[in-house]
Amino acid sequence: MLQRPILALRRARCHRHATFAAIAAIALALAGACPAQAADAEKVTLHRGDHIAIIGDGLADRLQHDGWLETLLQKANPQDELTIRNLAFSGDEIVQPEVTDTGATREQWLGKVKADVILAFYGFNESFAGPEGIAKFKADLDAFLKDKLKGNFSGKGASQVVLFSPIAAEKMPDPNLTDPTANNRNLAAYTQAMAEVAKADGVLFVNLFTASQQLYASAKQPLTCNGIHLTEAGN
Repeated sequence: MLQRPILALRRARCHRHATFAAIAAIALALAGACPAQAADAEKVTLHRGDHIAIIGDGLADRLQHDGWLETLLQKANPQDELTIRNLAFSGDEIVQPEVTDTGATREQWLGKVKADVILAFYGFNESFAGPEGIAKFKADLDAFLKDKLKGNFSGKGASQVVLFSPIAAEKMPDPNLTDPTANNRNLAAYTQAMAEVAKADGVLFVNLFTASQQLYASAKQPLTCNGIHLTEAGN
């Protein structure tokens, strides 16, 4: 059974290939139970009319393909008239160019959507830097979290931030696809780094890496099409 309550959404609003880990862990977390590691903060309190912004890499970007996350959040909080905007794009990292190909900075977009709550998905792209990149990643992540925590994007005060790790890579039956062992070593190390920084900064952290490994192990069929992007069945 999923044990530790992480996000108790009260009163207060994923992709054909969106991660089933995201759906399982996020949706259950937002309903009040998740197998995630948490920082000192243990819940996000939503308020009527809150705007939730999803930012991050391909994992977050592809949450748009099915819309389960938004559906489940709205179902759990029907009275709150919540708004969700997905600002993620594949290839995004903690450190962005000053202006992306969207024509605006991440902060400008968060202001445009008046973000009260930020769900941030990072760590996958950064993990390719390997062990030697962890120190820089932690420093960048710390600066990123501190900046977002003080951001008043909605005009109603500081934003609430939830940090999500990448999912694990799945071992596929096709021998032509890369063995995920080395990749998962890096992803595990970056997930641990994220947990440490989130705890130090008092930010809620959801460990999708471990959750996805557990789900891969129990699945009766592959849940990704290439070890990284989920199939419809996986979603």
